Amino acid sequence: MDEGPSPGADTDVVDAIAFAVRAHGRQLRKDQRTPYIVHPLGVLRHLTADLGVVRPVLMEAAVLHDVLEDTPTVRAALAQRFGEPVAALVEELTLPAELHGPTVADAAKTEALVASITTASWPAVLVKLCDRWDNLRDLPNAAWSEAKRASYLGQTAQILEALAQRRARSPPPAALNGPIVDAASAVRRLGTGP
Repeated sequence: MDEGPSPGADTDVVDAIAFAVRAHGRQLRKDQRTPYIVHPLGVLRHLTADLGVVRPVLMEAAVLHDVLEDTPTVRAALAQRFGEPVAALVEELTLPAELHGPTVADAAKTEALVASITTASWPAVLVKLCDRWDNLRDLPNAAWSEAKRASYLGQTAQILEALAQRRARSPPPAALNGPIVDAASAVRRLGTGP
């Protein structure tokens, strides 16, 4: 689906994985048992194994997508270590601090996520879809109330609707169109039914 990695790209991706492992440390997933790093690796797996996208910048951003949001890591550290394109993409994938965390109303977070799906770069949209895909796969394990699960599924439906409207107005570039369509289909199957 994508152009192959450049020389040294494998080392950069492995370095991004190691960085994410250290940054997320002892954090756990929503089930309070699974190490958090399983999630970024799942996002990377969806991007590469399921969608065939092996562009190094996207692979690195996939595994690093939550380090600015969920760890003390700062953007400058990512730019220095992985380059400006990776840092910029991870920043696009990061909710502002005031919209992240358990005290933020679901409606406010949904509004921000829907807005971001309509304005983010297409590479960021693809990683966001892989992120949602992995979260939906893990939803049965989350220690959430039925109301919280329903809210997350409703949020997913709104994100998919915003994506469909954006694609109708201005389709993604050809190289990303197939992966975006396939990722959106996977999200739809898991989040809203067939």
